[in-house]
Amino acid sequence: MGYEFAIVLDHDPSFDELDNLFEAGCSDADIEFTAEGPIALFNRQADSLTTAISSAVRALERAGFRATEVIGEAVNQTSMTLEYAKEIAAANFMVATRAFIAAQRSGSESMARVDA
Repeated sequence: MGYEFAIVLDHDPSFDELDNLFEAGCSDADIEFTAEGPIALFNRQADSLTTAISSAVRALERAGFRATEVIGEAVNQTSMTLEYAKEIAAANFMVATRAFIAAQRSGSESMARVDA
């Protein structure tokens, strides 16, 4: 099954990093540059939304990026199912946790902003 969602990236990709994204497993993503920052728009095949998002976050990390937020692109807020909303919320918790752990490992005193 295919799932559509967006992941906000921690920085604008350079041309070389765009190639890294493709090689890391993000060939199913389009990068959009917005006023809020860069967003990777995914249309990922997986058994579940959670699996799709988790694999996308890992691929982004392999390419040198950090996910800061997951957005359910395919469904607007009024028609979003409760289960879909719960999975997006869980994915954002996972992203926040990964960002916290990465900051602790790097010894960083200031973590990147992560909206939950």
